[in-house]
Amino acid sequence: MASAASTSPSQHAAFLATQTVADVLKAKTTEHPLIDIHVSATVEKVFETLLSNDILSVPVYRIFNNVKDYVAIIDTYDLLSSMAERGFEVESGSSPDTEFLSMPVAILVGMTKSSSKLWTCLSSLPLPQLFELFTKHRVHRILVLEEIPVRWDEVDQEEAEAKPRQQPNGRLVSQTDVIRFLLEHNHQLGSILDTTAEQTAGHALRYAQEYLDTAAAVQLKQTPASITINCVAWTALQTMSTSQASCVAIVDSNGALVAEMSAADLRGLNPDRIQDLNRPVLVYLKTCQGKGNVKQPLSCRTKFTLGQVLSGLVRSHGHRSWLVDEENRPIGCITLSDVLSLFSE
Repeated sequence: MASAASTSPSQHAAFLATQTVADVLKAKTTEHPLIDIHVSATVEKVFETLLSNDILSVPVYRIFNNVKDYVAIIDTYDLLSSMAERGFEVESGSSPDTEFLSMPVAILVGMTKSSSKLWTCLSSLPLPQLFELFTKHRVHRILVLEEIPVRWDEVDQEEAEAKPRQQPNGRLVSQTDVIRFLLEHNHQLGSILDTTAEQTAGHALRYAQEYLDTAAAVQLKQTPASITINCVAWTALQTMSTSQASCVAIVDSNGALVAEMSAADLRGLNPDRIQDLNRPVLVYLKTCQGKGNVKQPLSCRTKFTLGQVLSGLVRSHGHRSWLVDEENRPIGCITLSDVLSLFSE
């Protein structure tokens, strides 16, 4: 017969079971109006909107009965995947491939698994269920809904009780929001924060079979996607697409980590900037980041703890931490999904 101690929930599980999406949203230090875009807007407009608002995704809506009807959330990786799916090419000296940029954003909806379904939740959703959406379904952000008060004199009571009315409340909850929430409550999470970085890297890939083929998942867990500093930016993007990775490590001739490039670095792409993708990757990053030096990627060693990784991610506003060896060579990658998947078990 199992003892009470062995069957009781762990400290972090007991804490998270008492928390909801509303608690995460309440803890957000800043709140901005929801940025969204109509289905008729061009793909170029999506790139511009993401850059000008410094965001990684944007909800897409149509007008139905004079009300905004959200149909998908498009992020930077969806844009990259769609470019690859449509055979977007960048060739030095040739005319820029602008056809894709001039197409309506509606063509992106459903082209990737993440854009095929609009993920929504109520603010009352318990955090364990939110974590499951983020990890097992590989969702990065969710549109939060709110109940609409029912006027019983205007609707059929049985129908209203069976299908409560809901509408967007103009808020997204993201993996980043949850990571910040976890760090703020680290004193209530217990021994899970002692998990090593080595144990955390690639942890979410066990849930990725539906989205990644097995070979890709195994490869990403064993060796993170990388390119050398001699490659052009377009090669980095192609590597992400073929390896089904959201980011690539950029290494020097000795294999040491120098920088990183993700689909987010596509933001602001327009006909005048297409040829920039043929420039050396570090030159491209300097151009699109608008800084004298390329931003240094966040990294950690195998014996770092989850608590240290969490702190680094929040402090640097990062979306990943590269696991490196003694020679600073990337041997793994810890994503926000990896962190959250630990809390899902």
